[in-house]
Amino acid sequence: MPRHSAAVKAYVDCGLSANTQRAYASDLARFKAWGGTIPCSAQTVANYLAACAGTLKISTLTRHLAAIAHGHATAGFESPVASPIVKATLRGIRRVHGTAQKQAKPITVRMLRKLVRPVAAFSAMRNLRDRALLLVGFAGGFRRSELAGLRVGSVSFTRRGAVIRLGASKTDPNGTGRNVAMPFGEPPLCPVRALKDWLKATTRLPARGELSNPPLFRRIDRYGNAGGGLCDAAIGWILNQRMQAKGLHAKGFSAHSLRAGLVTSAAKAGVPSWAIQRQTGHRSEFMVQRYIRDLQPFEQNALKSVL
Repeated sequence: MPRHSAAVKAYVDCGLSANTQRAYASDLARFKAWGGTIPCSAQTVANYLAACAGTLKISTLTRHLAAIAHGHATAGFESPVASPIVKATLRGIRRVHGTAQKQAKPITVRMLRKLVRPVAAFSAMRNLRDRALLLVGFAGGFRRSELAGLRVGSVSFTRRGAVIRLGASKTDPNGTGRNVAMPFGEPPLCPVRALKDWLKATTRLPARGELSNPPLFRRIDRYGNAGGGLCDAAIGWILNQRMQAKGLHAKGFSAHSLRAGLVTSAAKAGVPSWAIQRQTGHRSEFMVQRYIRDLQPFEQNALKSVL
């Protein structure tokens, strides 16, 4: 089979986000450390799945298969991932080990109210940044990669609130984009005022190599100087630090807790799924349902409005 040219490989890789490329590279490294090769047989892939069963989650194994398939595609080989033996092995692993995924606990409005209050040990600038970051993350139902990728030019204000223009994302890899509206709220949970306060403060912050359209949320050193944009992992770290500072148990919470928190809180308030989807960008109502957590059987019960 002919190998693909460098240009073809480059375009194939451009079809994946940077995060996905990093994940695939890590997965392929693990596969090769186990003894796998590109190309390989379907039996080799099935043996790899069996060796990892019980150690890796089903979702992780599925991603490993995608990485192996991508590795074959970029090298110009036919992928063995879709073969019957591989599919049958994965089905068996699902039956034996289950498919339950570990989910981030949702941030509640009550918790958010506590988290956005100033922390005495943190600088004024850090408190402003964290408050805006958490409120915008919650109000927009953003993923951590989306939050980290926002730029100052992504934000516009109207008399009814703020609008954030979101470019390429996990569910919009082609960068069609969408607008996420955030209306004014009551203090101290108003994301619009928090964002305005943060933007007003950052205009006074010097930064090396300043760009015309800098990252919306930036690092701040101990001297009050603004650095580059936050990385994905920093979002969860900031949330964790504030939870600890406020005496809240951080176990089970991550940056994804902001997105899960909005969906859960909106569902409890009776917001229809289509409206939640418009805010979060979920592609299906099924995915929205997966994000609704801690909803008790009698909350928003279908029979309540009938009888």
